[in-house]
Amino acid sequence: MPEFTLISSNSNTILYLNTHNESGIRLISELFTGNPDSTTIPSKLTASTEFKGRLHLLDIMGEFSYKPKQFFNLIPDNQFFLFLPDHIDDIITIEQYRKELSRINGTSIKHSDWDDIMVSLSHHYEVRMFNGNSRQKIGVFEKNKRICRFCGKSLPYVSFSQKAHAISESLGNKGLICLEECDECNKHFNETIEQDICNLLHFQLMLKGVKGKKGNPTILGDGISMKNDTSSRSSTGRDTIVINVKELPDSHDLQKTIKSLSKKYSFVLEKYTPQNIYKCLCKYVLSLIDSRYLSFFKDTIKWINEPLTKRRLPPVWYYSIPTGDVPTLTIMIRKHNHKEIPYCWAILSVAGDQFLFIVPFCSLDKYKFTGKNRVKYFSDGLSYFMPYIKLKPIRLSGVTPKNIKIDFNLKIPPECVEGRDFYILQQGF
Repeated sequence: MPEFTLISSNSNTILYLNTHNESGIRLISELFTGNPDSTTIPSKLTASTEFKGRLHLLDIMGEFSYKPKQFFNLIPDNQFFLFLPDHIDDIITIEQYRKELSRINGTSIKHSDWDDIMVSLSHHYEVRMFNGNSRQKIGVFEKNKRICRFCGKSLPYVSFSQKAHAISESLGNKGLICLEECDECNKHFNETIEQDICNLLHFQLMLKGVKGKKGNPTILGDGISMKNDTSSRSSTGRDTIVINVKELPDSHDLQKTIKSLSKKYSFVLEKYTPQNIYKCLCKYVLSLIDSRYLSFFKDTIKWINEPLTKRRLPPVWYYSIPTGDVPTLTIMIRKHNHKEIPYCWAILSVAGDQFLFIVPFCSLDKYKFTGKNRVKYFSDGLSYFMPYIKLKPIRLSGVTPKNIKIDFNLKIPPECVEGRDFYILQQGF
């Protein structure tokens, strides 16, 4: 199935086109050249008035025409854009194309610290970024040709009827779907390792207002519950934290009510098993990478599937930076055979938390990156790539479930005004 990548210097997104049959190829040829029988499409095209006048040809795609039309209409008239063969998802390569387009079009791209990081990374890694808001299906479309990435089975021994989210839907991923995960593996992961990562992040997901499979999560504590009501975003630009307290004084005195709330509360959340978190992080990576890489991770898949057992694993580096409420996964895959650095590592960003981790047990790795010297070597490299970020190493190799207890004091500062900054609703008021 021919695939194409379109890149514009003026759009924040790229466009992927797939042609499933001969009629699709003719449609693409006519759209870009004006001739349905053309066998050659230039790589550098112009968003001319004539070209935009042919966008109505996409109407045959129905609702699927909205995204490509939006992409082309965002390109200023008579600016150049690129039409490239294959599915290009290395963001370093894409940014290089964008910079070249900006030079040709006489526009500019604002320089950022991320540009410097990309230049450093580009010598060693291909970088792919996946956003939970994008509608992207990974794997083979035809069910009868699918092979499950995690058990190696295909039809008729397994089925592929359920929607397998490449990153857990409970973390806010709505659009990234792995087509090559069978229903049996999907059910198994959903009931095991994916539950652990959701338990670990339950409180953060609530604070960020991340909507999972069951909507906004609610946190239950001793005589108290907490929930994020996101319906106020459209009117006030911020969320509303709704706190239900079991016992309030039967009084119309506001200060007395506020004083009764100013005490210590506790939430005891569901337990999580550290190693299951690591397994789940790696499972996300293996759900999203191109299938041509999977043969290098046979031992990783075996480890993900095996019962919990003590293993020496690399640390996972944690840091926190402000992000949106949509999860992203950035995957680095080594370009060369210099095995001093890991073949594959990744960063999961969810609800403001960032988890940077090596995908272990790869056949193309010379080292396990578990010893003190190897960990320091990689950690020093990270500090070079990411000089402004403080990385905290955490160990996620344990097999004993851990409790999560959150203690907090609820206080309403005197400068807060009732009816503007907070509301107290009580039965009988």
